Amino acid sequence: MRSTLGVAHGLLLAVAFAGAASADERVVMSYPYSLEPTHRIVAVDAARREVRIESAERAMFSIPAEGQAVLVVPSKPGGQLDSLVRVTVEEILEGNVAVATFGPGAIPAIHEGPAVLGRPFAGLIGERPPATATTKAIRSLPDLLVAKAKSTGNGPSDLNPIAKARAAARRAASSNHLKQIALAFHIFHDAYGCFPPAAVIGPDGKPWHSWRVLLLPYLQENELYKQYDFSQPWDSPKNLAVAEKMPKVFRDPAREGPPDTFTDYAAITGEDAIFQPDVVTMTSADDFPACLTAGKKVGLASVTDGTSNTIAFATVDPARKTPWTKPEDIVLDDAFTGIGKPAGIGAIHPVEGGRVGLTAFADGSVQTLADSVETDTLRKLLTRAGGEVVDRSDLDGPGAGPADPDRPPMVKVIAADDGTLRLEID
Repeated sequence: MRSTLGVAHGLLLAVAFAGAASADERVVMSYPYSLEPTHRIVAVDAARREVRIESAERAMFSIPAEGQAVLVVPSKPGGQLDSLVRVTVEEILEGNVAVATFGPGAIPAIHEGPAVLGRPFAGLIGERPPATATTKAIRSLPDLLVAKAKSTGNGPSDLNPIAKARAAARRAASSNHLKQIALAFHIFHDAYGCFPPAAVIGPDGKPWHSWRVLLLPYLQENELYKQYDFSQPWDSPKNLAVAEKMPKVFRDPAREGPPDTFTDYAAITGEDAIFQPDVVTMTSADDFPACLTAGKKVGLASVTDGTSNTIAFATVDPARKTPWTKPEDIVLDDAFTGIGKPAGIGAIHPVEGGRVGLTAFADGSVQTLADSVETDTLRKLLTRAGGEVVDRSDLDGPGAGPADPDRPPMVKVIAADDGTLRLEID
């Protein structure tokens, strides 16, 4: 079979769930895999205890050769990958489809759906040069091993290890989106000598254009920018057609579901925020882009609290369903609800013990904010010239720290001195 070690560099992030085996235990087999399932069970014949398995789209793992292998599956349909099934690959069909058989004890865990198929390695990868587990060793495995959740020391775990790894990867991807937005924000400032307005007010006194559209040229979306008509409001038929082409940078990877045109990121607006209201107003339909540099300008000099102490952008609650071209953002006023509420900063990323939102500061740095952060503390980070000092070191909350980027999630079969086996996935 092809070595699976080469996939590790393509993985994003993983979160450690359990430490190494204790002194009276040893790792007898291990297997790395990506955050998303690499294979799929497409047919199950329970009477013959036989499955057909194909590689998932863009899978980084090939179907292993005929012989002994392991199959990582959910113990319950629709659940997380938490179980190891010993299988025998009987035949390889056209289209890279494997026919495999399994033991009677694995029947409860075998369903059509996502899976990971491969040949495990002997011992723990990383502690010694990898060697494929012997056929005899794989045959000694029980039909089914199910990983059990462990206490984290702060109460029961509410995310299993694979869910943690996936959540960490999505936080990292969302953080990268916010960094791209913050960089584009600074490039705009360099080009115009001021911040982009949160909303360009049209000649009729209504908000016409969003900062998201203004930043398109600095997000490598110049062709889409050219399709937008600034002589018409955002919800004109012509501009609504542009709204159907939302750039990926405006969608948070934590929000699952089919593609749509609702943004997950907003600017912080208000008299005391970086994005002040009614800064740019068009005097006529053809007043763009001249209006961007006419009248009042708001730039870096106005952020007297310091760019590293002032939040510019944040995640929004998905319930708001804001079209990405619509000039609508998070308003810092008396109705501001803090974090985790529809009118405040959205906390859509799950972590151990709660949820967090992501924020981009005016210096381009990104930080997670726990939903337990008090609103009064948060307000101090949203004002540009309040003179407050806030310690950012304790705002992340438990479980929101960075994951280890150097290794993928790992399936580990651990043997105790009495010969019993257990499964860990971290």
